[in-house]
Amino acid sequence: MNNQTSLRYPVIAAACLFFCIDMDSPAESPPSGATGSDSTIRLASPVLSLEWARSDDGWLLHQIDVAGTPLEKPQGYTNVLFSRGKPPGGEVMRDGAGTNSTFFFSHAEQLSDTAIRFQHSLPVADIESVWEIDAAHPTDIRVTMRLTAKSDGFYSIASPTLAALDRDGLEWGMIPGNWYGREMETNIQHATRYSQGIPALPYLANERNSGTLSPMITLKNGLTIAVIPEPGTSADPWKHDANSRSDMRVGMSLVNRHKQLTPVLYSPILGEKGSELGSGDTIRFQFRYSIQAADWFSVFNHAASNIYQLPSILDIQENRYSLSERVDRMLYFLGDDERTHWNTWEVFGYEVGAISAKVGQVGRAKHADPGTMTMIARSAADSVMEQRLPYMRNFKLAQQQTGPGFFHGAALGEYADAEGFYSEVGNWIEPLFTTYYTMIDMGNMLLFDPDDAKLRERLRLGAKALLNWQHEDGSWDVAYDVFSHELTFPDLIDYRPTWYGLLIAHRIFGDAEYLEAAIKGADWQLANGVDQGRFLGVCGDTRNVWDFATAQTAQAYMELHEITGDERYREAGIESARIYTTSIFTHPIANDSIKKVNGQEFRDWEISQVGLGVEHIRGTAAGRGPILLTSHAGLFVRMYEETGEQIFLTMARASARGRQAFVGDEIGVSIYYWDSLPHVERDTDRFPWHAFWQIGWITDYLLAEAHLRSNGRIEFPAGFMTPKVGPHRTFGFAPGEVFGHEADLVFRQGMLACDNGDMEFITALSPDHGTLYLLAMNQSPNEGSGTLTIDFSKLAPDLRWTGQEVLQGTAAPGVDHEEGSMSLTIPAWGVHVIALELEKAGE
Repeated sequence: MNNQTSLRYPVIAAACLFFCIDMDSPAESPPSGATGSDSTIRLASPVLSLEWARSDDGWLLHQIDVAGTPLEKPQGYTNVLFSRGKPPGGEVMRDGAGTNSTFFFSHAEQLSDTAIRFQHSLPVADIESVWEIDAAHPTDIRVTMRLTAKSDGFYSIASPTLAALDRDGLEWGMIPGNWYGREMETNIQHATRYSQGIPALPYLANERNSGTLSPMITLKNGLTIAVIPEPGTSADPWKHDANSRSDMRVGMSLVNRHKQLTPVLYSPILGEKGSELGSGDTIRFQFRYSIQAADWFSVFNHAASNIYQLPSILDIQENRYSLSERVDRMLYFLGDDERTHWNTWEVFGYEVGAISAKVGQVGRAKHADPGTMTMIARSAADSVMEQRLPYMRNFKLAQQQTGPGFFHGAALGEYADAEGFYSEVGNWIEPLFTTYYTMIDMGNMLLFDPDDAKLRERLRLGAKALLNWQHEDGSWDVAYDVFSHELTFPDLIDYRPTWYGLLIAHRIFGDAEYLEAAIKGADWQLANGVDQGRFLGVCGDTRNVWDFATAQTAQAYMELHEITGDERYREAGIESARIYTTSIFTHPIANDSIKKVNGQEFRDWEISQVGLGVEHIRGTAAGRGPILLTSHAGLFVRMYEETGEQIFLTMARASARGRQAFVGDEIGVSIYYWDSLPHVERDTDRFPWHAFWQIGWITDYLLAEAHLRSNGRIEFPAGFMTPKVGPHRTFGFAPGEVFGHEADLVFRQGMLACDNGDMEFITALSPDHGTLYLLAMNQSPNEGSGTLTIDFSKLAPDLRWTGQEVLQGTAAPGVDHEEGSMSLTIPAWGVHVIALELEKAGE
């Protein structure tokens, strides 16, 4: 057999590719010569060794040992793709474009005990590859490949195949941000669109969707193999002064051209930027293999934290103003009827009200987060919100069908106009609508007003609807057609926490029936969804691809664990949260370089995608980029408390800090999509109802940080999750505890001002209104100082500050009771808790 093999990949009809795979179709055969010499070369670290043997076909990898465990079926061959003309993009992504030259390296040179140089010559190119053990990470082998073209055309280098992994030995496979699973999926649509299993055929993911560039496979024997492009390989999404997300430099797959299970990288991507070469031109491709006796999350964490240096963004981020200041500005914005498009109208006999762009246009009026809206009305003593609450309550009542029929008790949709309620797109109703827009929303409202008999009646009606739709095995269908009641999506399975609505019913009413049904649903999702790495999303406009519902699954299981004490639910919550971390961008590494947006200068970290999550995987992230709504931040802080895994806390803080480039300074609202960066002032109020979600996630996050930094001595009762966008929860309906003292969460617009944007503040008031508890947090890895001014008249007229007691931290110097100011110096990531003594003037 020649040591230089050129193979063409068979073209597969598109219809078959997307809906079926013939698993018996022949694969391309890689070279497989027998060893013809005893000559060997070796790379080794204390935990990893690779040995090559020279054969008639070249240098074959014949042994890979990982901490004493052999990696079966070692290979060592390389693929280079070549096309004289630019290939069709679809064929490239199906990994079928160009001529594929497969070969073992013909020449090898042992440079040192930890480095080897390989060389090979093809008719179209010369290839050199240097392999070396990474001294800092002995589980990793760094590889630099250099290709020199001999012909004009398009080229792509594949990372060499270390081993042909046994499909039956698959424990977990993933390309973060694209697809995940414990099994090979023959339905390519389910694998690549819904991330329900990994594609059984070669199929490329690209960097634009990918949170962390680290395709990996974990085997049942406990070994994980990942291939990770070196930082700087992928494209810069904002290069110099313009959006450059359309650039693609790295392709990833879990099945190579020969249909062998193995993680693989391609760079450049054939036909994309950097792949067109003239004779004599060169390209360089740098990456690493990480081969560990560890689970997937450990290797993923290594890629994100060590290689892509995720924690480094915290060292350079800083706030121009705080999240608590953003909340203050958003409170002002939400009170503006004209700018937020607050409208009232009649529907189904109810006088309803909502924020909308234009009443009468289908899908343009909604209530994003009634729990947060009620919190603002009560905890912020916001008279505008208080006046709106009855109209919001009527909206929720009208949203639920009370007449007889198949949808008796169901929430009819998310959006409303003068004619009624609608799903985001299409004519269907999902059981999850009832969990969201009846059980969650009414449940949160009842936490504030527990004696509201009408809401209690309606909550029971919603619970009965969920019970009626629940199948014997505990599952639910995804959706039903409004008119025929037939399944809208017979090809989809509801891997979402629809059962959470029944957990709410149990918490409000205490009925065992609801808890039993919730447990039944949770057990079904655990066995069929979480344990298999299968999730489903909630965005109807993308046909429910994987999204925020994965984070909500994590939060739902943690709450079920609190109620039942069943450790299985805690583990399910942690695993779901771990999987959600893979949808957070960790590349490219953020830095301090100057970039321009509409001629205005920003530091790279100010506009970086690092730390931000996606709306839905394989969806808008590819073009529009990540989103600025980070509902998962509080959940990730709680997960850090549960697990001690630093990546959760790092991701939470990276998402929350230094994002003012995306925020409208006047109103405090951020844009939704990253690519709206050039139009911040135009787009921050494009979705005005998003301000409720933003206040909700900020409150949830800051209270989670306060709980963490006080070792649990600051704690406020949490309500239920928000509908749709994530796991942040409602607060303010009951007193909390601050170092053993009962206190109610309070916001007051314009009450606090600080000259340090890295200082965050939470305030809580004692029941007798005689003490204001000030929670001051430093959101910086460095010690921080600032001067805080408090306008106590925002709490009550003629209120005086007479003294203070420090409950945690150091005494505040420079206290001026008359001016209402104090100086604070707080350690890195620290919290000071100060009880401020108050009295009415004249008392």
